[in-house]
Amino acid sequence: MIRAFATALSAAALLAACNGEPAKPVSDFTPVPVTPVIGDVPIGSPDAPLELVEYAALTCHVCRDFAKQIFPRLKSTYIDTGKVRYIYRDYPLEAGPDGKATDGFGVVLASVARCEGPEKFHTMIDAIFTAQADLLDAAREGKALPVLAQVAAANGITLEEMRTCIDHQPELRASIKKSHDDAFANPDPKMKISGTPTFFLNGEKVENRGWEHLSAAIEAKLAGKPIPTDVEAPPAETTPATTTPATPASTPPAQ
Repeated sequence: MIRAFATALSAAALLAACNGEPAKPVSDFTPVPVTPVIGDVPIGSPDAPLELVEYAALTCHVCRDFAKQIFPRLKSTYIDTGKVRYIYRDYPLEAGPDGKATDGFGVVLASVARCEGPEKFHTMIDAIFTAQADLLDAAREGKALPVLAQVAAANGITLEEMRTCIDHQPELRASIKKSHDDAFANPDPKMKISGTPTFFLNGEKVENRGWEHLSAAIEAKLAGKPIPTDVEAPPAETTPATTTPATPASTPPAQ
């Protein structure tokens, strides 16, 4: 199956984006209908008293750790109980000298995560974080294509849909970069994002991403009190977790 995906998919287009260049559509491919999600996909009650916004990158190790280790507890304790409405926003780490997002691997991954609309968005975010180590290791060797194709297929995204979302959805790509650029350009120093993940609780920046401080911030807000600031924040990620991926290598034989 991996060989079938990798042979049919435009490896040049995908990995061109991984190298920080816009993906170039392939002339012999006809895009298929897709309904990618653009913008926020909230989780939790719309009547929740608190809104927690996370800016994250799918290539960020710290974001992966939060997603796999802390988010399930956050969801069961606060989101599922109607206390917090959670929003994930893209903040790809690849950027140019002007600070604006470029067409890097983070944008490619986010395009695939958003390919099947809101119903699969959070499932795909989790799946990509789960496979992040394999994806980044493969990208360093120019072999990210079959790994990403396998993640997509396991979550019901066809080869044609994935290829369409990567190469033929300029509005989707622009929206992912805009999510980064709008946040980066915020003139309020209290709202600046210096790394990922960064959280805002009812519009107020939460400096610490650990469970103890995040839950303490939520409890304080629920009680109408200020967010505590006496806990040192763990380091955020400010650069891509992988170096610029190499030119795509030939597809390995299927096992």
